[in-house]
Amino acid sequence: MKKILMPVDGSPGCQEALQMAEDLAKKFDSTITAFYVFDMHRIPNELEYAGYIEKMYDTETKRDFLDKTVKYFEERGVKAESKMVKGDPASDIIDEAEKGEYDLVIMCTKGMSMGKRFLLGSVTNKVVHHITRPILIVR
Repeated sequence: MKKILMPVDGSPGCQEALQMAEDLAKKFDSTITAFYVFDMHRIPNELEYAGYIEKMYDTETKRDFLDKTVKYFEERGVKAESKMVKGDPASDIIDEAEKGEYDLVIMCTKGMSMGKRFLLGSVTNKVVHHITRPILIVR
């Protein structure tokens, strides 16, 4: 297991996934790719949301977050890199995992209620149901 894909979204609840990825990468001398996808399908179409759109697509802040994630791993002796794309998170995670020939995908789930998950779905849920690569979900 040499390549681990770790989709990240900046949510504070995913610390356990970082630790799990770190442990596995150390055991197998793997490289972790922190992967961020700008969700291009959530663009509000009301002018009043202009501030929200600006914040959502603040690439400098997202790049800084990815750099900090890579630094987190490197400070712990784990090889890491980052990649950022714009598109649909679930589809792009699946595409990256397949095309990049990753050995494992590690994702966290934010613990949505069952009703909310049923009505809205989640990126993790969509990925789990369509990916062909091994995936580890950390709750």
